[in-house]
Amino acid sequence: MFYNKYKIKIAVVAILTLSFGSCKKDFLEVVPKGVAIATKTTDYERLLNDLNLNLLGSVSQIAMSDELAGYAPLYGPGLGILNISDQKAFEYQDDIYLPTENTSELSQLEKQLYTYNKIINEVMNSKEGNDIQKKALRAEALAGRAWVHFMLVNYYGKPYNAATAASDLGVPLVKVADVTQNTFTRSSVQAAYDLIIADLNEAIPDMPGRIISRHRMSKAAAEAILGKVYVYMQQFDKALPILTSSIANLSGASISVGLHDFNGAFSTGGAFFPVNPFTGPNRTNMQIDKEVLYLKMFINYYSYILSGIPVSKQTAELYTASDLRLNFFTASPFPPTGAVYPNKMMRCYGRYGNMGVNVPDIYLLKAECESRTGNLGEAVAGLVAFRKTRMQNNVANAADVPANIASDKIALTKYILEERIREFATTGERWWDMRRLSVDDTYKSTVGMVHHVYDASGNITKSYPLKSERLTFRFPQYIMTANPGWQQNP
Repeated sequence: MFYNKYKIKIAVVAILTLSFGSCKKDFLEVVPKGVAIATKTTDYERLLNDLNLNLLGSVSQIAMSDELAGYAPLYGPGLGILNISDQKAFEYQDDIYLPTENTSELSQLEKQLYTYNKIINEVMNSKEGNDIQKKALRAEALAGRAWVHFMLVNYYGKPYNAATAASDLGVPLVKVADVTQNTFTRSSVQAAYDLIIADLNEAIPDMPGRIISRHRMSKAAAEAILGKVYVYMQQFDKALPILTSSIANLSGASISVGLHDFNGAFSTGGAFFPVNPFTGPNRTNMQIDKEVLYLKMFINYYSYILSGIPVSKQTAELYTASDLRLNFFTASPFPPTGAVYPNKMMRCYGRYGNMGVNVPDIYLLKAECESRTGNLGEAVAGLVAFRKTRMQNNVANAADVPANIASDKIALTKYILEERIREFATTGERWWDMRRLSVDDTYKSTVGMVHHVYDASGNITKSYPLKSERLTFRFPQYIMTANPGWQQNP
């Protein structure tokens, strides 16, 4: 692959060996020892069942999100910040990774891209399966490839801007599984979005309708991704019917999929019960969390114990006292010493880390699209229904949208964007919103452009401004060394 072809060769052998560890002996005997070659339709299904397709590594965008602040007593690698790279990300430095590091956000995504391409290009010629089975597997892989390219272009390409996307540099679009290929060219952002949309439109008709596993792509998940792609392109009229269809396709699932009602989830015997005073609600098992539709899991220590970059005062003030999501926050840093954050800042704990498809995201994107397209009544109704699952049901009108906001398109859209912060604080989701909103003339003012670090008394000790260029990651040095002809991002 264009990132590091030698590492990919090793990774692919490891993935295939792991995936086919339970294969029959006669299957393994036809290939060199230690290597498995997919030939049967069931072999390609095993590739889709590989847990490596559901795991992610580095997720620096969490530290870059604007809902956070720095807490000086714990501001540094250790119990405050995961590593130096995350600290540099919080400070919006140009280069997050040290020149000697050879891992980044690319590392796991590049391996997944290889597997998806292998299935896309080979499964239709596999043995024993029928065409319906083969098309369904290929559709899953197409949607998986689209998701990977979507992540990559939103890490390393500029935010989508229709006026400049055709000339803005994106990422190489890899459509073959060939570890010998060593020449790659960065496509435009527009070309990336065109391929992502084409892959999803081709995949969805053949996608399994029933949701059988959080590890596998479904029609509802693929539609959610496509809807989100159109939101990022500011084509809200196209996104709305697709997101609506995604929600409709959540029904009839073989597993529990939908929204938690936090009123019950935080009660005795509920899904999030008990709440540990140090590590938070009991919500770390994404395998059974009904709000996870499609799993792309990462370890999020900022929603667990790391205490150096809590949510800011401005973020904390977005919550009202009746908001049950406050159960995911504590005013006490970890480890407990009796200290309390200043300025209403809070540490998040007990939240899952999934960068795939989450049910709340679909509902909130749908409400945003309804508001932006002028369907204010539908947007308010959907938003209130969503908020009823988050607010204390014994507090009158707690979930309601204020009347002066409900009747104003811009105010309502801003309120929905704030609801997204309330819902996803410290998960990294805000970073993607910051990128897309930065090129939206009406709502770019909602993007925070500075990170502050506060001392124990609440005084600012340092400030780190966000340059527009840092809404796009620079490629790590090991990538540039392997691709000397590439133009580095500013």
